[in-house]
Amino acid sequence: MSRFLAGMVCGAVLLFVAMHYHVVRGKEGVFLVPKISNNLSNVYVDIRDFRLSDWQEHKPLAAAMVKNNRSDLLEDASLSSFRTQVSSLVDGLFE
Repeated sequence: MSRFLAGMVCGAVLLFVAMHYHVVRGKEGVFLVPKISNNLSNVYVDIRDFRLSDWQEHKPLAAAMVKNNRSDLLEDASLSSFRTQVSSLVDGLFE
C-alpha cells in the first residue's frame, strides 16, 4: 500500500511540474521556466542547437523565458530582432 501511495505522490508532483513549468536544457545546464499558460505542451525542450526557425516554432517557450527574465538563454545574435518582438508581445499581453 505504501508503494502505491508513493507512486501517487510522485505522479502528482511530476504532473504539477509538467503543467506549470518548461524544463529547458541549455548549454549551461537544465532550468525550470514557469509557463505562461498551464498545459502539457513543451514540457522538455533542448535549446542547445536552436536556430531562429526553431524559436519561431516554440513562441510560447520564448515568451515564458522573456517574461521570467531568462532571456539570457536566447543566445544566438541573430535572435535579437525576434527577442525584441517577443518582449514587446509579452509587454503588451501583461500590461
